[in-house]
Amino acid sequence: DIPVDKKLLISIGELNENKNHETVIRALQDIKDVCYIVVGKGDKQQMLEKLIDDLDMSDRVFLLGYRQDIGELLKMSDLFVFPSYREGLSVSVMEAMSSGLPVVCSNIRGNCDLIDENGGVLFDPHSVDDCKNAITKALNSNMADMGKCNQVKVSNFSYEKVHNKMKEIYKCLKAEL
Repeated sequence: DIPVDKKLLISIGELNENKNHETVIRALQDIKDVCYIVVGKGDKQQMLEKLIDDLDMSDRVFLLGYRQDIGELLKMSDLFVFPSYREGLSVSVMEAMSSGLPVVCSNIRGNCDLIDENGGVLFDPHSVDDCKNAITKALNSNMADMGKCNQVKVSNFSYEKVHNKMKEIYKCLKAEL
């Protein structure tokens, strides 16, 4: 039931403190031409539901719970948003990149290894305003080009390429011994 005239933003991740979905919800309060879906479940669900109601955003922010159709949801979406406070190398971000989505994400270790200005926008996860500005910037950019850039970049993290690189590293280490 997402109106076709609205951009669809998606986040994937547990509903917990670290995933920081609250920042995105607050950032979207003034951006009226989008809908936002969050895939995941967790201990912050009731708090987020209350926030959505309090901000009168229940017609455009949806908590979908656990889903097994992530690929289909990514295909329907226009922008991937990933606001975590800390991560390693995020599989969710890489899945979004491989789906050809531009990415707006927190400027933290892992995310900044994957996303640059060609594929998205980084923001301070502690700042609602910075998040809002990053989303607005991405929405006003050539999102198709960003998505294509992400598809190319994420191919460097394929199993085969990472496996071969690790073999090279171990081969060099063995030669040094």
